[in-house]
Amino acid sequence: MAEVVDEKKIELRVIAPTMATDKSPYKFQKLVDMVIMRCTTGDMGILPGRMPVSAVLDAGILRIFDESESKMVVMGGVAHVSDDIVTILSDAAFKPDEINTEEVTAKMKEFQKLCDETEDYNEKTSYRKDIYRCQIQLDVAAGK
Repeated sequence: MAEVVDEKKIELRVIAPTMATDKSPYKFQKLVDMVIMRCTTGDMGILPGRMPVSAVLDAGILRIFDESESKMVVMGGVAHVSDDIVTILSDAAFKPDEINTEEVTAKMKEFQKLCDETEDYNEKTSYRKDIYRCQIQLDVAAGK
């Protein structure tokens, strides 16, 4: 169990193994006041003292509150909350300054074109999810 320095804070740990560096196993780690994450069943807010819970994450914006609000994009995964520690495991997570808006915009246009061209319901659904993933990256990069 990690030692929590301030009882009014929670420790947020975001792990993205495919994006790991030699310096740290964490993509992001910080003591914060509150976290709001996008789960498959809707948004879930976590405050200090929260009962233990696990949740499946959807692609969405991770809202982080400390002195101010900051955001990250998390491309799905799982979250575990216990002992005032929120651990998020995701294949991909992006801070605003890590998002190449030109590249994401080009991908989004391509997905939109493919979506418009197909008549297959499953393909359309898949392309719409890809478009949504691009849009949340652009929103976070723009500070929305």
